[in-house]
Amino acid sequence: MNRAAQQRTAMRRMIGALTGQVSINEIYQLVVDEAVHLTDATSAALCILTESGDQLDFVAVAGENAGQILGLRIRVADSISESVLATGCAATMNSRQLAETGDLFAPADRDDRRRKLGSQPELVAAKPALRSAAVVPVIENGRRIGTLVVQNKADVSNSGLFDPQDVDLLEMLAGFVALAIQETVNAALACDRSREVAVLYDAAQTVSGNLNVQQVMENVLNALCSHIEYHTAVLFLVNDERTHLFIAAERGLIEEEREIQLSVESGPHAQSLLTGHPWLISDTDTEPGFVDISERARALSVMIAPIKSRNEIHGLLQVTSLQRHAYRDGDLRLTSAVGMQAGIAIENAWLYEEAQRQAEQSAALYDLSQHVNSTLNVDSVLDFVAGSVVSLLNVSKFALLLVDADSQLLTPRLSRGIDKTDFQAYHPSIGEGIPGWVYEWQTPQAVANISADPRDRSASLERFGVSSVLCVPMHVGENVIGILMAMTSRRRLFTVGEMELLYTISNQAAVATFNALQYRLARARSHEMSRYLRRIAHAIGSSFDGNLPQVISDLAIEIMRADRCAIYSSDGELLQVRASSRFRATAPPEAQIPLGQGLAGWVARRGQALVLSNLAEDSRAHPPGVPHREHAASYVGVPLKAGRRTVGVIEIYSVQPREFSKEEIQLLTMFAKRARLAERLASPDEI
Repeated sequence: MNRAAQQRTAMRRMIGALTGQVSINEIYQLVVDEAVHLTDATSAALCILTESGDQLDFVAVAGENAGQILGLRIRVADSISESVLATGCAATMNSRQLAETGDLFAPADRDDRRRKLGSQPELVAAKPALRSAAVVPVIENGRRIGTLVVQNKADVSNSGLFDPQDVDLLEMLAGFVALAIQETVNAALACDRSREVAVLYDAAQTVSGNLNVQQVMENVLNALCSHIEYHTAVLFLVNDERTHLFIAAERGLIEEEREIQLSVESGPHAQSLLTGHPWLISDTDTEPGFVDISERARALSVMIAPIKSRNEIHGLLQVTSLQRHAYRDGDLRLTSAVGMQAGIAIENAWLYEEAQRQAEQSAALYDLSQHVNSTLNVDSVLDFVAGSVVSLLNVSKFALLLVDADSQLLTPRLSRGIDKTDFQAYHPSIGEGIPGWVYEWQTPQAVANISADPRDRSASLERFGVSSVLCVPMHVGENVIGILMAMTSRRRLFTVGEMELLYTISNQAAVATFNALQYRLARARSHEMSRYLRRIAHAIGSSFDGNLPQVISDLAIEIMRADRCAIYSSDGELLQVRASSRFRATAPPEAQIPLGQGLAGWVARRGQALVLSNLAEDSRAHPPGVPHREHAASYVGVPLKAGRRTVGVIEIYSVQPREFSKEEIQLLTMFAKRARLAERLASPDEI
């Protein structure tokens, strides 16, 4: 077969290899085999530049000593390829030029070659002498990526040198190498695109069609991990405070590793969150800021991609491998695309769950409002509140504390999920413990870890098995009547929305509880008032011939739970004492008081009640000749009116300092009115 026929046959084989299902390494080997055959060389080699560009790898070798040479790495500067790679022009060389240029097959490190040859120095020294060589560049997309080299013509009868026709053949074969590399790159890119489409299709099918947040996150990892080799795969979300990343879904972690959180302030995770760009770490040894969450095996390759929707980043996807350079740019693009789709799906699921939650909350709050406003039974109100909190906030424990006005302690009123016997002994004072702090400062608090909160030490909730607590005050107008607490046994981060929900429930519960307690107190006082009035009616209806104002004075002390009482009648200019109770004989009430003087005169002149919690600070309480007031601390004076005319005054004294409430003043006024004391003072003959 002549040379032209050989060339045509070689071209057909090369074209067949390019169009067939042949690997790039097989094409490399076919090229060097054809180079030896077409140029009548004793050996041929295909060398590809390393990433650094200063060394050449022998990726295919044919002819003499092929097995010993394949896989070697040589320095460009020490090889006959240096000038070809520098100029991009083919070159032929004779023995003299080769002797000046250097050893074609000298490795970058002679120890590498000895290891390649099995530590056999005799094989290293056995290479044949170089008589001639031809070198052509391999150029792909305008870049010089390697060389094709042949050496030593087998036929030495005709000068033994390679001619221009040999160079043309080698350039044609180098062109086939460039085409094969480009085809391989295109095929890999097409494969990546195809895989990306497949993953995104899977993600779209499994992720976008689900509105459960946790299931969406699990499906994201399933879609990604089914197409990418991994050691661990983790979906991180940013916490509400945007200070840490916590693990929301994972593959390949053990129980202890699932609790790990990462700071958002440093490292590649922080950079990805800040910039919104994916991050590829081919070798973690070169990235000291990377924090590996797995302690069982060290990750050597890492991909980090943000999970974002529009301009907001919700978290990160992280995939690790135990191999260096395990992932390519295509893998990172795929992970980033899944992260984008995951961000949209997660946000949609959040919006759906938020809408569902708000609908459920609205319905529950409506039911709560209807229930608590339809009954004045305080136990029924509080029981319904407890059930609403446990259901809406999905907590395992609940407690309601009401403040005791006398002791100023928070007293347990209702609890769920806590031992009632032990909890009844829990009485934090104002400012003590987390409940006392919330009461004092009237500020809601969400504590994820109460064991780390110093406020819990003075009145510990941890001893009741509580790990996290959401605590809000119960407001009625400007006053706080108690505390609501939603608690969990396991550590939990309560959201701002959950705090607002509990605050809303607390406000409704506070008003309903206050109304129910006031109703209970009013009923009790009504019953007590009826009892006192029956005693007065019995005294009036009997053959009683004593002083009726005295009976009323004695009963007024009982009603007000006070120490002394005095009743005066008025003739328009002077107040005359009509009855008194429990005054000391050495310090009786004044028999007569001019209108406008002293406490009783002030009440009678103005026709309005007077309440003094500290008599010692009021000058009206110390007129000359009034010694008994030196032994009283607090005072209440109520005018007695017949129509619009003030006909008398009823006075109440307390030995101990005391704050008389508005309700107590109303109670005293009502008692005097129902006893018709004013009418009787206006008609002395009836007394």
